[in-house]
Amino acid sequence: MHVYKLKYHKNNVMLIAMIGFPLLFISLVMYCIFGLFTSLSEGMVLMLVFLSIVSMALMLFWVTKTLVFVRSEVLIGDDGIGFKLKSTSLLYRRTDFFSGWENVSRVTELFDNNNGGYYYQIEFKHPNFVANFNPVNDLEAEADRFFSELEHYQENYHIGSQLPLNGKLQPSNSF
Repeated sequence: MHVYKLKYHKNNVMLIAMIGFPLLFISLVMYCIFGLFTSLSEGMVLMLVFLSIVSMALMLFWVTKTLVFVRSEVLIGDDGIGFKLKSTSLLYRRTDFFSGWENVSRVTELFDNNNGGYYYQIEFKHPNFVANFNPVNDLEAEADRFFSELEHYQENYHIGSQLPLNGKLQPSNSF
């Protein structure tokens, strides 16, 4: 079995964080403005709103970097694939997971517009979820080795995939 250091995230957790945290933060700011500070001048209200927007942006940046994208160790071998999160995160209940290849339904390599590199999606059947793995900064070569080994197991165990073709995802004929 080989161990790779990658960043792990789930799309639904990222969506919840990107919508839930701002809604919670805005609700708190609106409560403070309209419930607690009713006698503030317009200038003070504008200053409070501006500071809350800057604070919310910084908070979202921090949440994304520390709670959504977490470092993990991914184990891959003939038995299957698994991961263990290197740090705890309030947003992930499952901190370690292992699955045999028969439980993997799809493997996809996708281009990440934000970082200019690729990330890898693995869809599991039971429990049904999709895990995303990004390269850790300065460890892109390790992520490439991971995906090469993942492609090897994908071919040997006839796992479905979607491969990028002309900028669009096309199902492969790996069945």
